[in-house]
Amino acid sequence: MKKLSLLLLLSVSCAVQAAAQRYEYGEPVPVKSHQELGIGKARFGVFIAPTISWMKPTANKSDDKLYVVEGGGSKVGFTWGLLMDYYFAENYGIATGFQLNHTGGQVAVTLNPNVTAPTADNIVRSADFNYSMQYAEVPFALKLRSDEISTMRIRVYGQIGLTAGITLSKKATYDVIYTDVDDNNNSVVKTAYGDREKLKGLGIAPVLLQMNIGGGIEIPVTDKMSIYTGLFFNNGFVPDVTNPKELDLDYKGRFSDGNVRLNNIALRLGMFF
Repeated sequence: MKKLSLLLLLSVSCAVQAAAQRYEYGEPVPVKSHQELGIGKARFGVFIAPTISWMKPTANKSDDKLYVVEGGGSKVGFTWGLLMDYYFAENYGIATGFQLNHTGGQVAVTLNPNVTAPTADNIVRSADFNYSMQYAEVPFALKLRSDEISTMRIRVYGQIGLTAGITLSKKATYDVIYTDVDDNNNSVVKTAYGDREKLKGLGIAPVLLQMNIGGGIEIPVTDKMSIYTGLFFNNGFVPDVTNPKELDLDYKGRFSDGNVRLNNIALRLGMFF
């Protein structure tokens, strides 16, 4: 019994000594401070983003059913601006900033062959508009990022949010076929052209609200500087971006293109300081 007690005492003593040795000489686990993780600290940066934008009607007919509406081709533009990220936790933050968006799209309408056209003298038979706009925008998004990956300390991020924009400039290239009357009061068909004409009034919505979603990677260059890239989809969901009844251009008659939304895809390239 004494031998067993002595053996047990020696075993416990060795275990305690080994544990004490590991605690005293073991490698400490590094713990980063909130400042090192960027928590509670704003980061600022710049970016530029080539874009492809297009206008998409929500229906294939105007609200009055008088016109068939189609979206035209895509338009190449760009967005650039300032960024600010604020992380309230290591992997969760708020992304905002200020940006200028050069965008636009095409919309075409033709008289609906299944509907009897009005008998008025001034009737738009078809209209093809290519819009070019510039917006000043403020985005606000929830941003999520991963832990550092590999020895390069790469982080993967994603974000979702809203962007509010105000129209700074609006132009249109157009081709409109319409009916008019000549000097003898006979009905004639005419064509009106315009090349990048400035639009006045409310022909283009003065404000625009978009939902944006995207993601990419961020690579640190130094302790304070990093570069990033990402792909974003921006969906303009309110209000109706065009209102051709408010246009005052070189043709007679009015037409409707229903509800048109402005969308774009942007490839962002940027840097945080």
